[in-house]
Amino acid sequence: MPILPAPTSARLRFGHRLRDWREARGLSQAELGRRLGYDDSLISRVENARRWPPPGLPARADELLCTGGELTALWQPVRQEREHLDALGPSVASATTPDAATLDVLSHLLTVYRTATTHIGGEELTAVLEHHARTLADWQSRAPRGTAARIRTLAARYAELAGWAHFDGDRPTRALAWYDCGLTWARAADDRAAVADLLARQSSVHWWRGDAPTALALAEAARAAAGPAPGVEAWAAIAEAHAHASSGAAYPASQSLSDAERLAEAALRAGEPSPWLARAHLVLTVAHGTCHRDLARHTGARTHARAAVAHLTTALTQLPPSTHPHDHALISARLAATHAHTGHPEAAATLLAHLPPTPTGRTAREQQQARERLAHCPAGG
Repeated sequence: MPILPAPTSARLRFGHRLRDWREARGLSQAELGRRLGYDDSLISRVENARRWPPPGLPARADELLCTGGELTALWQPVRQEREHLDALGPSVASATTPDAATLDVLSHLLTVYRTATTHIGGEELTAVLEHHARTLADWQSRAPRGTAARIRTLAARYAELAGWAHFDGDRPTRALAWYDCGLTWARAADDRAAVADLLARQSSVHWWRGDAPTALALAEAARAAAGPAPGVEAWAAIAEAHAHASSGAAYPASQSLSDAERLAEAALRAGEPSPWLARAHLVLTVAHGTCHRDLARHTGARTHARAAVAHLTTALTQLPPSTHPHDHALISARLAATHAHTGHPEAAATLLAHLPPTPTGRTAREQQQARERLAHCPAGG
């Protein structure tokens, strides 16, 4: 089973261990800073993960504190973490810490952006979502204790939506990078719902890549992290179903989908504010169809292919008129591939002929897979 992400960032682990060793040697932050050639405020900020450790600090601290080289060993993942964040783009400097009103505005904007993705897709919003996520990440280091958790949670949610926008654009590596950042921030805020959502999102990326074991491990971790939030757990159960189906495990996939339906109904009755619940019926119908499609691919069973056709056809009728054409094209491409599995190439060809001629992102990948399946499907199955 793959190793799941660590509960804290490398920078935070380094800061905690520096503090542990300093206290074990009976030194104040000011005394340690003086002996290492830094001021005490720098030591305080490093210990609290409010700034990156200077490159020369780990080895000198190891020698002074007699750590056996532990801090130098911890420095490598810290350096990699910083490079990882830098690769996402330049941090946005901010002269002031945001007040509650500013955070209210950003929270409202996030809701607007989520709604907008159903109308214009995620691609158009990628840059602005990344901008807000970086700004919030920068604010974390200067936030007073009373607002730090809220800023981290909001940063995690922006990172989640930015990651989804990259995933939808078929940029899985970029998506995982943002999900990793979001997980770090969500865990620092102790926001279990955000942690569960981000683990489920990671699971979906690995499912998309064809890595069913990692997808399943992450989905199971997401369900465990969800806590008493049935809507969040339902979302994780859908990811779990996809992972099972992509490995050909029909019964576990069916059980996970049943769990997702039950949990979604409970969440709707309780009025839980999980964003996806507004489209729960459609999402579950697509999930059923996609899982049966994957089972048909893996097992070759026509029963799964026929079930997939039924669910995906229903999903197309459920799409609201205002839905972005991308969603229609994505479901249609999956349906076309499934028609090919059932031995109905004419139906598959008709669907593909009405899809956009120049698809992008995941839609392009789905259409390509459907055309490849159609090319190997003789008339009459």
